[in-house]
Amino acid sequence: MSDFTEKNRQYFDKMATTYIDEFKEFVDANSREVLNRRAWISDTWTDTESGKGKVIKMLEYACGPGPISMALAPFLTKIVGMDVSDGMVSEFNRNAQEAGLGAKMTGVKADLLAETGSEELSAAEYNNFDLVVVSMALHHFETPELALVRLGERLKKGGALMVLDILAQGYHDHHHHHHHHDEHHGEHHDSTHQKLDFGEAEHTIGSHGFTLERIQQLYENAGLGLNFQSELLEHKMAFKIHEKLPKTLFLARGQRC
Repeated sequence: MSDFTEKNRQYFDKMATTYIDEFKEFVDANSREVLNRRAWISDTWTDTESGKGKVIKMLEYACGPGPISMALAPFLTKIVGMDVSDGMVSEFNRNAQEAGLGAKMTGVKADLLAETGSEELSAAEYNNFDLVVVSMALHHFETPELALVRLGERLKKGGALMVLDILAQGYHDHHHHHHHHDEHHGEHHDSTHQKLDFGEAEHTIGSHGFTLERIQQLYENAGLGLNFQSELLEHKMAFKIHEKLPKTLFLARGQRC
């Protein structure tokens, strides 16, 4: 685990037991948005023609206490939650048990961005997912490029990756764009946009939001650009440290080529 990831682990460990209560309105809004766009994210669910009678697996990476997983659980066969925080994994499993979803949802501690992979995570149950979800976490990753590659490797061919995250400040284009080959890579691409205030969480932030072009670039570079789409959300990230500067959110989806 890198020093940066360790900072995230410590920060979210402290928040684990209070996270859902503290951010309830925002967490509920995110869950509703994802649930309402279920057909847009993927056409493979237990209640759809392409999913009926099949085992449908989802991985939620940086799962936290699991609200997104619990929202989508009725339409999935198996859910694996992964997080670097022991506390968040414990909350994920506790919440799943309390919701009667313990047989369907399992949380495990995992760092997919570590230099050396875990032998345990090479098992079949942690691979060949129909759907991978990353909600409000990509901006906490030190290397989002590597994150999408590693997550894409765990999707079956045609499987979908959904990202919910923050739009780069000062970027308000509501149209979806094609990839531009002259764009810069990494943080340099985001540097022309206003730096966001993350308060006491600043030391855990890897990217200050993403433009829609940047997120599409990340998908394409990871081999996940098939049927890529992105949408801006109506509700914003606005609580406590963000009250003065609500942050626009986006959803993106693409499939493994």
